[in-house]
Order: sequence, then structure tokens, then C-alpha cells
Amino acid sequence: MLLSSAFAAGMHATVKFVAFDIHPFEIFFLRQTIALVVLAPIFLKIGLAALKTERLGTHAVRGIFMTAGGMTWFWALSLVPLAKVTALNLSAVLFTVLGAIIFLKESSEWKRWIALIFGFAGVVVIVRPGYEIISFGVILVITTRFFPAGARILSKILSRTDRTPTIVVYGAVMMSILSAVPAALVWTQPNLEQLGFITFIAIMGTLSQLSMIKAYKIGDMGAVEPLHFVRLLWAALFGFILFGEIPELWVWIGATMVILAVTYLAHGEANKKNPELEQSGATSN
Repeated sequence: MLLSSAFAAGMHATVKFVAFDIHPFEIFFLRQTIALVVLAPIFLKIGLAALKTERLGTHAVRGIFMTAGGMTWFWALSLVPLAKVTALNLSAVLFTVLGAIIFLKESSEWKRWIALIFGFAGVVVIVRPGYEIISFGVILVITTRFFPAGARILSKILSRTDRTPTIVVYGAVMMSILSAVPAALVWTQPNLEQLGFITFIAIMGTLSQLSMIKAYKIGDMGAVEPLHFVRLLWAALFGFILFGEIPELWVWIGATMVILAVTYLAHGEANKKNPELEQSGATSN
């Protein structure tokens, strides 16, 4: 998870750097297309059986959510300081939990609601409405976090009937296809240097996802999920070194509140999956 966070932060910093010359929509499309090439050997190894599904419509809706979430996220990266946009992006997990309670009828005990309220209060602390002007980039992040949340909920629904490789393949292919038209509308011919940076973005993003999947596979969610937030430290470091950005104190306070809320929710989810853990109070190393 530490590696996943470092790869993700490196990708985000590079997106912000390249976005000075190339529109974020085009970067996202090229990133997804290059990622397909990188993942092609895995897809070929899985075989055509991975494409068998009876829920093509659900995969399509998930693809729309993932594409909308990804493109708006890249756009926000070009507009908001790295540490601040990373801190705000943590709220996507809160939207996921809220959506699961509403649409999947998951447990809605009072402790989860307290954690959600505390987490969203952290978002308010980061934004500080009334004390500073809320920029378009900040509005973009907050109002579009339900897209990745929706994609995660649809992933959970699809996992009941479809294999994981099936979900991965359709998600990757649809993001590349669906982002093609928005990218074409803002297209600027990238030079070799820019293509090199975008290839780096694709590789970093792929390595981040693969590392995260591996972390969840071999470690307890309650133990590894908090490490996911190390990307905030990386974002602050990259933002300072590359762009001269210095995060405000309120960003750190609000982000800490969100992290505490999400960590509590992740630990509770891990306990539900592993009752023995909850009884013993033990945690994974």
C-alpha cells in the first residue's frame, strides 16, 4: 500500500505538470489507451472467457462512472494544489459508504453515521466555506466524487455474478472508448517528450492499482487502508518541490479528520469480514 500511494502521487504530480500544455481530458484518454497496451499480456492470458457476462449494461454504466470520475479528477489536478485536491479526494470513500447504506442496504448503525458526519466535517474544514473563495477546482472535486463512489458500488454488485478479471477488462476498455470523444474535442498533438510523460503516467497508475490489489489480497483491510493516505504526504512533497505549493494548516486538520473517519469505517468493514479479529482485538502486521 505504501508503494501504491507513492506511485499514485507520482502519477498525479505528472498529470499536473503535463496539463500545462495538454488538456487533462486528452491526458486521461492517452493514459487509458497506453494502460490497455501495458495490460494486454494479462488480458491475453485471461482469454476471451473473461469477456463472458450477462450484465453488459451494468458494466457500461460502471464504465461511464469511471470515465466521468477519472476525467474530472485529472481536470481538478490541473486546477487545485496537489495536497488540497488529494485531501478532498479522500472523501470519495465517504460517498461510497453512504451510497452502500442507501442503495445496497448495508448496516447503518449509529457509529457509522457518526464516522460519516465526522469525515464530511473534515471536508468542510478543508474547504472553509465563508472564509475563503471556493474555486471551481474545489467544487469540481467535491461534486464529482460520487462518480468513483458509484463505480465502487457497481463493482460490488458485479462481483456477485462476474469474475474480477471480467470487471477489470470491461472497465479498462470502456474508459478508453468513452474518453475518446471528449479528448478529440480538445486534442493537441503531443510531442515525444509529452508522450513520454503520459506513458509514465500510465505506468505509474497501473503499478498503483496492481500494488493496491496485492495489498488487499495479502493484508487485512483495517490494517492496510490507513497506509493508503500516505499519498497525502507524497502529494504535499511533490507539490512543494515541483510547484512551490505550501499546504495550509486547515488542509492537514481536515484531512486528518477524513482519514480518521475512513480508517474507522475500513476497520469496521474488516471486522465484519473477520469476526475473530473483532473478538480478539488483534490487528494484522
